[in-house]
This record gives sequence, structure tokens and C-alpha cells, in this order.
Amino acid sequence: MHILTIKESAEFQNISKKGQKFFSETLILLSLPTPQIYLRPDSKNFCRIGYTVAKTVSKLAVKRNLAKRRLREIIRNLAPIHAKNNFDYVVIARKEILIADFAKISNDLKFCITRIHRPKTSPNNAKKIQS
Repeated sequence: MHILTIKESAEFQNISKKGQKFFSETLILLSLPTPQIYLRPDSKNFCRIGYTVAKTVSKLAVKRNLAKRRLREIIRNLAPIHAKNNFDYVVIARKEILIADFAKISNDLKFCITRIHRPKTSPNNAKKIQS
């Protein structure tokens, strides 16, 4: 799977307004199907990913860049297995990402991706708990 990078501010804003959100201890994952203008008949196997590490995570650029490098590497490993084709993702780092180990961040991202893409149950189909 090819991983393309989201770089434009308008695209980040569109995903944050319209996309699904899922929160974990170290990151926030936003997801939205890729807009039609980016889809081409010859490119079927790709997803687009954007990274956000704000100054609230750390005032030092060195630490923010470390967080981005860790996120990029984790996504490079997980995206071919867990990410869906033709979806846009935005990964927002939280303060805890700086003290968490690589495995914790990887598990959080894997958990968020699987939760975002799980099938929705409607209230009519949900099982009722009997007391």
C-alpha cells in the first residue's frame, strides 16, 4: 500500500470537521474517505496520512520532530496491514507520546484504526441486556 502525505491546511480542516474521531492515551486519530478528486482509476491501493504535533506537546522542536518520526515509522509498519484503501487519516499527537514507548504508541494506533473501521450497529440491531 502506498502512503501519501496530507500537507494542505484545508484538507486537515476538512478531515477534522467531517471525519470520525477516536481518542487514545498517546494520540487522536481522525479518518475520512478520500475525496473523489484524488481518486484515479489506476491508483487503487493507497491511503493519505497527515501528522500533527502541536506546541502544546512540547515547546522544543527537537521533541516535536521526534514524535513525528516515531509516528511516521509506526504508520509505515501498520498501514499496509490495518489501514483501509482510499481513506485519509490525520494523527494528532498528545503530550503522553513523548514518554510512551514505541510499542505503546503502536498499540494505541492499531486500536484506534480498528475501532474507527468497525461496523456500526444501529439501535434496532443492538442486543438488549436483560436484567
